[in-house]
This record gives sequence, C-alpha cells and structure tokens, in this order.
Amino acid sequence: MDPVETARGAAERTSARTPVSNTERRQRVIDEIKRRIVLGELRPGERIIEADLTSSLEVSRPTAREALNQMARDGFLIQEAYRGLRVADIEVDSMLEIARVRVALDTEAIDEILDDSTGARMARLEESWERFESESNAADPLAVHEAHIRFHRGIWEAAGNYLLMRIWPVVEAQMTIILAYDQFTRRDAERAHAIHAALMRAIRSGDRARIRTALDVHTMDSAQELALLVSGSSDQD
Repeated sequence: MDPVETARGAAERTSARTPVSNTERRQRVIDEIKRRIVLGELRPGERIIEADLTSSLEVSRPTAREALNQMARDGFLIQEAYRGLRVADIEVDSMLEIARVRVALDTEAIDEILDDSTGARMARLEESWERFESESNAADPLAVHEAHIRFHRGIWEAAGNYLLMRIWPVVEAQMTIILAYDQFTRRDAERAHAIHAALMRAIRSGDRARIRTALDVHTMDSAQELALLVSGSSDQD
C-alpha cells in the first residue's frame, strides 16, 4: 500500500474523530444569529427562542445560552427580565448618537493612519479597500454586509489603536443591526459603494476637512436618511 495514501487516510480518520469544541459550537450559534439579522429573518425587537436554536443548530442549551449571553454583552441582543432575549431595537435617537460617535472614532483612526510617516498604516488600509472592492458587489446580501463591516474594521485595524479594537465588538453589533435594516430597506449597493469610494478618495487626499465631510456624508447623512425611513415605518404601523 502506498505509504502516502496510508498516512493521508490515518490523518482523515483522526480528523473525523476530533470533536468540535464548545468554542466552535458557540461561535456557530453567534454566526447564525448574525446571518439571520443581516438577512432580515430576525427583525429588530424580535424575540430569540433558545429552543429553536438548539434544535436547528444541534447544540446544547448551555452552549446556546453562552452564545446568546455573549451577543447580549456585545449589544446584538437585549435581555429583558422574565421575557428573555430579543434583537436590539433601532431607535432613531440612539441611531443618530451612534453615528456621531462613529464619526469621532473613525476620525481618530484616520488621523493615526495619516500621521504614520512610514506609510505602513495606509498600505494596510489600501489592502482593506481592495478586498472591499472585490466583495462589495456580490449578489449575496450577507457577503455585501460582511464586506462593509470588514472595511470599517480595517480602518481601525490599520490605525493600530488598542482601545479602538477593544471596543470594536460593541460598535460592530450596532453597525450590524443598523446596516441590516438599511440593506433590506434600501437595497442600493451602488449607492453604498459610491459613498465608500468617496471616503477612500478623501483619506488618500490627506485633507482633514475633506475627510470630515466624507465621514459626515457616509455616516451622519446615511443615519439621518435611515432614521426618516424608520420613523415613517413606525408611523405606518
């Protein structure tokens, strides 16, 4: 028997016997809930049924509970006494507050990128942009959402700021809820790409005033437009 094939078969048998860790199972639950939020299968305010997760994902209740508690800590879900967990709501006031904070934090990250005389941070940002360019026009709305999130995370990663990365999970949670609503409400990938392209051009220019304007258009103006859509939807209900 071929020794290479023998070794390969042994490796495959070992891999098949390797149990999936609790961490991997917990992450699978988190990823699935995010997917459902992004695709609009779970709407803001909708309750999370733990039993449904354990059944559909074939995980234990403790594993599902750990995942749900983690998502509540990060802001994806809201814990209510005697009522369990639900997807975080989109409230107009908080949406605008989040947008203002994001502009301030993105400004700090971009300042740190531009202040790097070696150009290494800008090079990292360019890599993030190239990936966004290649993925943002995908037909799959989940892929588009993930490309958007990765690009914004890439800005903070390029800055190399420890504190920004520590608070990223909370920011990502809020962005996911808001962007998911934006995606299944407007479904305008070309508009989203154009706004990001304008922001990237502004960053490359190094003009701080132009960058701030681009951030306001990208984040504040978009939040205000979405707030109007949310308000209109609430009025109709």
